[in-house]
Amino acid sequence: MGLGISVALSNRRSSHKMTKILLKEIFGLNQEPKNLTRSFSKLRQLKLVSMEQAGKETKMVLTEKGQMTFLRFNYENLQVKKNKIWDRNFRMVIFDIPEKKRKQRDLFRAKIKEMNFVKFNDSVWVYPYPCQREIDFIAHYLGIGKYVHFVLAKDLTNRERLEAFFKL
Repeated sequence: MGLGISVALSNRRSSHKMTKILLKEIFGLNQEPKNLTRSFSKLRQLKLVSMEQAGKETKMVLTEKGQMTFLRFNYENLQVKKNKIWDRNFRMVIFDIPEKKRKQRDLFRAKIKEMNFVKFNDSVWVYPYPCQREIDFIAHYLGIGKYVHFVLAKDLTNRERLEAFFKL
């Protein structure tokens, strides 16, 4: 995502539009920036972006802090896209998050529930469409990646119930 924003910001046509979107999202501005240079300076002061020289062009790149800020906004709007044709496989998310990370475990469970995963067991959730990137993103964002595992299952018990639930 950071690479995509960096590429978009390096393009003159899309950089102004992308800057407006970033400013509105990150700073909650409801009006268009009057001075584009001042807006870039503000992003640099907050250490959300850095300027890199690439030949004759100067590119604006998200810093690590900028990427985390972007991820925070992206996390709230994260959804799994459903394919038109189901591949007849289920995706299982299995996690064993320790008690000392209870808050992250509860947030993770709430997010996958919000994304319409079905509880198969206390720490096993099922979904019919490709979602590994989204699960990896959530686990990384919450800092629990090493406790979360992903399984592609071709066959499992109660398949008919799951197919009925997801209307497949």
